[in-house]
Amino acid sequence: MKKIYLAILLALLFKNGICQTKIDSLWTVYNNKSEIDTNRLKALYNIAWSYNRNNPDTAILLAEQQIKFANAIPNGKGKKWLAKGFITIGVSHMNKGDYPKAIEYYFKGLKISKEIGDKKGVGNCYNNIGIAYNNQGDMSKALEYYVKVSQIREETGDKKGMGSCYNNIGVVYQYQSNFPKALEYYLKTLKIVEEIGDKQSMTAAYTNIGNIYQYQSNFPKALEYFFKALKINEETGDKKTISACYNNIGLVYYKQSKISKALEYYLKSLRICEEIGDKKGLGACYTSVGIVYSAQFNYKEALKCHLKSLQITREIGDKQGMGLSYINLSLVYNNLLDFGRAIQYGDSAAQINKEIGEMERERLAYESLATSYSKMGRYREAYENYKKFKLLTDSIFNVENSKQLGDLKTQFEVEKKEAELKIKAEEQKAEQDRKDLIQKEKIKRQKIINWSVTGLLVLTLLSSFLLFNRIHLKQKNKNQQLINEKQKELAVAVMDTQEQERKRIAEDLHDSLGHLLSTVKFNLQTLPEGQKQYVENSLQLLKQASEELQNITFNLMPRTLEEEGLAAALNELASKISHSGSVKVHVQVHNMEHFNLEKQSQFNIYRIVQEAVNNILKHAEAKEINIQLIGQATHFTIMIEDDGKGFDTGVQKSGRGLKNIVTRSLWLKGNINIDSTPGHGTTITTEIPV
Repeated sequence: MKKIYLAILLALLFKNGICQTKIDSLWTVYNNKSEIDTNRLKALYNIAWSYNRNNPDTAILLAEQQIKFANAIPNGKGKKWLAKGFITIGVSHMNKGDYPKAIEYYFKGLKISKEIGDKKGVGNCYNNIGIAYNNQGDMSKALEYYVKVSQIREETGDKKGMGSCYNNIGVVYQYQSNFPKALEYYLKTLKIVEEIGDKQSMTAAYTNIGNIYQYQSNFPKALEYFFKALKINEETGDKKTISACYNNIGLVYYKQSKISKALEYYLKSLRICEEIGDKKGLGACYTSVGIVYSAQFNYKEALKCHLKSLQITREIGDKQGMGLSYINLSLVYNNLLDFGRAIQYGDSAAQINKEIGEMERERLAYESLATSYSKMGRYREAYENYKKFKLLTDSIFNVENSKQLGDLKTQFEVEKKEAELKIKAEEQKAEQDRKDLIQKEKIKRQKIINWSVTGLLVLTLLSSFLLFNRIHLKQKNKNQQLINEKQKELAVAVMDTQEQERKRIAEDLHDSLGHLLSTVKFNLQTLPEGQKQYVENSLQLLKQASEELQNITFNLMPRTLEEEGLAAALNELASKISHSGSVKVHVQVHNMEHFNLEKQSQFNIYRIVQEAVNNILKHAEAKEINIQLIGQATHFTIMIEDDGKGFDTGVQKSGRGLKNIVTRSLWLKGNINIDSTPGHGTTITTEIPV
């Protein structure tokens, strides 16, 4: 039965066009029954994770198999991988648009991560729960969990995680129309991700900063950042984010009244969403295309698009998408003179957008309702909805500093329309009442003009301050980059000097002292037979000295590394340590044949492994050490794992050996991760690009 299950999984992988050669080595590890259980679980987890975006159903099947395997391991040793299995299933459900199911599995993973004291796992679960609530439109819940995960990542010093979390918090503030707070967190994100060179997070930061410029109607600057994000996404081939970039660019062109250009990019985005089955993205694309058709007065096609968008957003429980679809349907039905349906969808839009705190969309809903009632001659209802529209306009006017000039104009137009509706609503009253209303409106209009002038002055001062602050931050970041580059150059020079000095000392010891010891030994061995009994002790000491000299020269500069390469040197290192009898060392090399590494790179990789093994021998009290080199398409991974006593990564201070490992990894432009908990061993992983 187990073989049949595995065959079904393999068939699904080939059916969906996955390149099997990229994961052959992982399947080899998993299918090798003599391998350590944790290694097999790790391999199965990596295979499942690689399919959760493009083939979530296959990822779920693989993760379920991982969960069964983890449950079967005694003494709770598989609990860490059990939690990871639940998280993988949650991510796969989220990629399918099933957010409630995703949240259910994230909480399962959270419970186990808390039980075993895995802070990193707890943080990942909080983050995923926040994203799921965000996608459902529940922004208050999303912000609650983003704040929780930010606290954990700040405690552990996880810069990449902090950048992602700050970005998510910024997104929530942006949806709540708190643009200054959103910009604050986006700038925090950009600073961190540029420091660590995280391209995927850089695209998110570029996109979100572009959105802020878009809200400020600074369209050239918005396009500049959106195209920066698109360039990186095209390099990485991430279709989902490419689709989002197309949609953002289309929106900017639409706001510039370049309707044909906007439709071109919206349709590009729509085609990608259909191809990858992205329901949330598909709903947004239909909304965008529908808006363009409305701008072209093609209301029938616009109606089809908005109804499709509403159907999709209802299926996935996307309240934000539903609120936007209701507004667009209300506007289209107004243009089609079907005021009954326009009012029906306008009421739904006002209700759901008020529920989720979307003030701008709630404001548009009241405007559409006022238009519908006015066209039907029901001026009293029209006036009531325009009062709500005006109240929300005033609120947004005071909050959105970045859009004040546009809002001032809106304020004036709102008052003008309100005056017209008031006059129509009071036509049945006496002529004197009508004149009083007109006089009151003139006074109100003058007040608005006075406040507008004051607001313009405040906006000018605020803009000047923000511009000065931005220039200061850019200069500070530039200076920090120069310092980092100088530090890196110094570290490289130190490592080069160390390797040359090691090599020189090893050669001097071997050529001079080694030769002298060999000569003394030979002379003692050739003494006459009667005198040999007096020099046996001397010969024994000379033998020990020769062996110690060989060990010293091997540690300084193993000849095997220079003559036969990295794999042979690592095997020789493992053999020497294993023969000591205290620790068993295993070396596994997968798919490294096509990598042509420079000598300096081989030396640094060897030193990383050597430092890590020395740390394990000194501190871990381990019985087994596993060293793996795994080649991928764009990078290779170094994994060093022991079954020792482990340590708390949040408390343990970095020693000299660990600092050397980090320095050499940075020289190789790699990302290093240390995963350890007391009593469960330690895993050091470095991913090095090629």
